[in-house]
Amino acid sequence: MSKAPGLFVDIGKKAKDLLTKDYTSYQKFTVSTYTVAGVALTSTALKKGGLSTGDVAALYKYKNTQFDVKVETDSNISTTLTFTEILPSTKTIASFKVPDYKSGKLEVQYFHDHATVTTMVGLNQTPGVDVTATIGTPTIAFGAEVGYDTTSGNFTKYTAGISVTKPDSCASIILGDKGDSIKASYVHYMDQQKKSAAVGEISRRFSTNENTFTVGGAYAVDHLTLIKAKLNSHGRLGALLQHEVVPKSLLTISSELDTKALEKSPRFGLALALKP
Repeated sequence: MSKAPGLFVDIGKKAKDLLTKDYTSYQKFTVSTYTVAGVALTSTALKKGGLSTGDVAALYKYKNTQFDVKVETDSNISTTLTFTEILPSTKTIASFKVPDYKSGKLEVQYFHDHATVTTMVGLNQTPGVDVTATIGTPTIAFGAEVGYDTTSGNFTKYTAGISVTKPDSCASIILGDKGDSIKASYVHYMDQQKKSAAVGEISRRFSTNENTFTVGGAYAVDHLTLIKAKLNSHGRLGALLQHEVVPKSLLTISSELDTKALEKSPRFGLALALKP
């Protein structure tokens, strides 16, 4: 088992996934397949309001290299190259989008037994630089993130966090938005497979004295069906039902409702992902 504490983005991620992942208020249809050469192809169609979009993505892995390209209906082409172990204990990720050549980024992740460090640099004439560092163990980790604008010479962000992870629970506290907000979350798993869980999250923004409390959870009805729900202190209620129609093919139906404005129509979403 690795002694590394994980990346800074992993702090609070379990609670975030439970409260946001797979919730949709639009229609989404995804089909994935694999070629004999080992290329994973994914086609996605999305309808949000009166706007319909789509994309086709290809993912190919060869030894320590992963190539990911996505072509969107608005003629944007996104490409990501991931290299593992170019240098010992590192992962290098290069990404860019055509025709937006200024969107290129280069990220290097370094993993040590008790620390991880990442550096991301924009590939343009006035690059921004993001640096994160995490120290600790898989059980307890402390981390920080700093963003710097080389053009203005100002810090664009600084964030700090701590997480405590146990076999059946996970807790985290994140101080973000340059010290203007704080978020604390707790996740408790109900089974060994970690499919059923309860989550609570409280956040505060100091500049506006606004507090938001959110509770939610997931319940595995069986090995094919999952139910999730969430409710925050502003009256936003969300729920979803996810069912594995055939192996690796998921049908997700979700809805959001503002309980403080019941005269408004609830928003429904439908997502269908088909994989071989």
